[in-house]
Amino acid sequence: MDRTRRIRRTGWLLIVAVCAACGCQTVKTPEEKIASSGIPTEFKKVSMPDYVVEPPDLMLVEVLEALPGRPISGERLVRPDGKISLGFYGDVYVAGLTIPEIKEKIIFHLRKFLTDEVLGLIEVDPNTGGPMVGEDGKPKFVDPRECDRVFVDVTAYNSKNYYVEGDVGSPGRLPITGNETVLDAIHFAGGLIPTAAPQNIRLVRPAPPGACCEQLLPVNLAAIISGGDSTTNYQLMPGDRIVVYRDPIVRTTVFIDRLAAPFQTVLNSILQYSFTARSVEFLRLGTRGVGGAAAATTTRPTLPNQPGAR
Repeated sequence: MDRTRRIRRTGWLLIVAVCAACGCQTVKTPEEKIASSGIPTEFKKVSMPDYVVEPPDLMLVEVLEALPGRPISGERLVRPDGKISLGFYGDVYVAGLTIPEIKEKIIFHLRKFLTDEVLGLIEVDPNTGGPMVGEDGKPKFVDPRECDRVFVDVTAYNSKNYYVEGDVGSPGRLPITGNETVLDAIHFAGGLIPTAAPQNIRLVRPAPPGACCEQLLPVNLAAIISGGDSTTNYQLMPGDRIVVYRDPIVRTTVFIDRLAAPFQTVLNSILQYSFTARSVEFLRLGTRGVGGAAAATTTRPTLPNQPGAR
C-alpha cells in the first residue's frame, strides 16, 4: 500500500515538473483582429519617420569650398558623446537630430570660419553672378536646409536594430533598413534549428514613449511559408524582438536532465569508489596468491649426506 502511494506521489511530481518545464503559453491574438488592425505587414509596408541620428551612426559631411588646406570631406563617426568631429573646425553635437537639422546646425557652426557666400547662404543672381538683392536692398538669404554648398547624409545606419532570440542558427542583433519582415529576420538569423517550436514564435514590440504597453504579436510561420499568408509577416520596426521558443518536449527533457544531474553525479562517484576499492582488493589478493604459489613450488637443495646424494 505504501509503495503504491509512493508511486502515485512520484507520478504527480513528474507531471508537475513537466508542466513547469513547458511553461505558460502566451495567449494568442486572433489573426483576424491583426489583419484588421492596420499593423504594417509584408504587403502593407509604411515609410519610416525621419531618421534620427544616434551613436554609432556614420555620417558623410562635405563642404564644397572650405579654408585652403582645411577641407571638410569624408565620413564622420557619431561618438558616444553624441558629437562628430570636423577636425580643424571643432565638434558638433548631432545626436537626436534629423539630417536637415544636422545640416543646419553644421552650417551655423561653420559661419565662425567661413563666409555666407562660401556656405551658399546668399542667393546668387544668375545674370550677374553676384548676390541677389531684395526690395529692401539687402541680400536674399537661403534656408540653410536648402543650401547646395554643404552636403550631409548618413552612410551607415548603425543605431537602429532589431533582435532575433531563441532557437535560431545565429541569434543576435541585426541592423534595420526599413524593409525587413519577420521572414527576412528568421532567414538572416540562420533559420530555425531542430529544437525550435515553429508554432510558438512571437514578435515583441516595445512601447514607444508615452504609450501604455508593449505589443505581443504571434507569428504563424506555417501560414507564411506554406500558405503564402502575409497576415503575421510583420514589417519590422527599430527595437523589435523576435523570440523563437523551444519545443516543449525538448524543454521537458532538458529539465528532467537537470533534475537528474546531481543524483547521477553522486551515483557515478559511488560506482567509481566501489570500482577502485574492488580493484585494490583484487590486486592485494593477487599479490598474496602469487607469493604463496612461488613458495610452494620452490625445491629444497639436496645435502650430500642425505639418501640419494652421490
